[in-house]
Parts: sequence; structure tokens; C-alpha cells
Amino acid sequence: MREMVLNHASVSVPHSNPAKLYEWLRELAEGIQRLLGARVVQKSLRTARKFYETQCLPGYSLFNACLELRRQGYRDEFELFMSLSDRQPFLEIEPDMKDRFLACEEQTLPSDDGEPLVLCAIADWIAVGFPSEPIWDRDRITIHFNELLPDGTIEKASEEIDQITRSAHAGPIRDRHRERLLVGSDPLASWENRETAFPHLVFGPDVKDNLKSQAHLFSTILGKLKDLDRSAREWRDVGSPAPPWKTKVTPESKEKMRNPSFQEARKFRSIRGTMEIFEWHARFGDSGRIHLRFDPDSREVEIGYIGPHLPL
Repeated sequence: MREMVLNHASVSVPHSNPAKLYEWLRELAEGIQRLLGARVVQKSLRTARKFYETQCLPGYSLFNACLELRRQGYRDEFELFMSLSDRQPFLEIEPDMKDRFLACEEQTLPSDDGEPLVLCAIADWIAVGFPSEPIWDRDRITIHFNELLPDGTIEKASEEIDQITRSAHAGPIRDRHRERLLVGSDPLASWENRETAFPHLVFGPDVKDNLKSQAHLFSTILGKLKDLDRSAREWRDVGSPAPPWKTKVTPESKEKMRNPSFQEARKFRSIRGTMEIFEWHARFGDSGRIHLRFDPDSREVEIGYIGPHLPL
């Protein structure tokens, strides 16, 4: 199951009033309970700051707001938030994922405020907070961040993440989660059903073994392939030179592609039976890549490789 991360930037609302905070907390508790009941998330909430360190209003912390919730008679909601807090240290994560996290910085928020959202973006987790601004009042948002790559260059990246700030957000998040499960929990079964699951993509023959080796990230990969499939579907209608990407898809730099060994590492077997360069790529997980190619004439998007970052 996925994890939740507190977006403390959305919780800091100095121009709000306490009554609004309690309303948001009650509604958030209802939404979290729905996700827990649907087994979308595990019962923990990662926080970069303790509840008593997270200021909602000047001199008034998230912990104070939870205590007031209990005083008003909302004991179940209070106990839910207390049971969620301090269960998982913020950065107790896999070493590779931690390395990528430390190499990333959100583009629009101060570094400390952006960290929870970057963690959600690279781990496929769910941001939790208040609908205090229009950007926080939706069930899915796009996070833009800079990433320091192993070769020392900085790349601009973006990822869509799920977000819950209202009880109504739980339904769409649950539905997207179930859609992934319907595709199948078995990589090989999904490979056999790929024409049904991803009708607008084609796959090179090596992808089957790629999926087997990336089984531990299978849910994340499914979400990314769904975004690519939507991109390919809409491309057939808009007639643009490239697909209208629903997730970040970028080519390798021209300078790197002039290196023969670099270029050779990005050649994979095509569905046509030939070796082709799959230069464009989308990201998944801590350092995963989905390499693809697309043909503007046929509107075909072909996946050639799914796995760890290729050699630089």
C-alpha cells in the first residue's frame, strides 16, 4: 500500500480562522478514513515537522488544532491523527530513493516546504493537507522540481501526484488505485493483456523481461504507462508533431547523443524486428526510466525499455 505525507505548506494559513481549521481537519479525517477503508494507504503519515512544530496560525500549531477537535467532541478524528503521527520517520526510505530525493529541489516553494511534495513525486505517495489555496483544493497536482543528475547536469522535471485535502478527493484517488489493480498485480499477466490495458501503445519484445525485473515497482510503472497511453490516445486527435504528454517526457541532449556508446546503450529491439534508438524517456520510482520512440506519420508510440537509468 501507498503512504501519506503531510504537505505542511498547505497547513500554514495565517490569514484563516480557527473555525475553518477544525472544519478542514474533520473533512480530512473523513477522507483519510475512506482511503484506509479502501486499502489504498497504510496507517501512517510521514511528516517533515512534528505536529507541535507545524504552525497553522501564528502561535497555534497543528497539534493545538487537534486538541481543540477533541475538546469539541470529535474524539475519533483526534485519535486518528494521533495514531497517524510519528509512525514513520520522514526519510526512512530505500537508499536509492533517498539519494534521488536529496538531489531534487521543488521549483516554486522554499526548500523545506517543497520537500514533502518532492518525496510524493518520486515515491508515488499521497500528499495530505488543507484546501487553503486553489492549488491545494484538488485531488491531483503537478510538482515541478530540479534534479541533479549523476553526470552533474541539472534537469527540470515534473510529476503528477495524488493529493487529499477534502473527503471528496478520496473517491478519485481510490478509483485511480483500483484502475491500476484491474490491470493486474502480476507483471506477466499485464504483459499478456497489454493490448487491452494500454491499447494506444506498442511494446518492443524486450519489455516483457524488463517488467519481470521491475516487479517491485510495478504499481508505479502501471500509473506511468497509463499516462503515456492517454498521451498516445489524444495524439491521434490533436495532430501535433509530438504527443500531448500527460507526464514528463524528454529526449536525451544532442551533445550526449553524439557519443556512439551513449547512443548504442539506447538501442532496443522494436516490434518491427529491427534495432532502433529509443531516445525519449519518462521517469518512474527513484531512478527508473521508460524509453520510447514515436512516429509522427503513424501516430505510433512504442515502448522499448523499462528499467534503471541507462549508462551516461
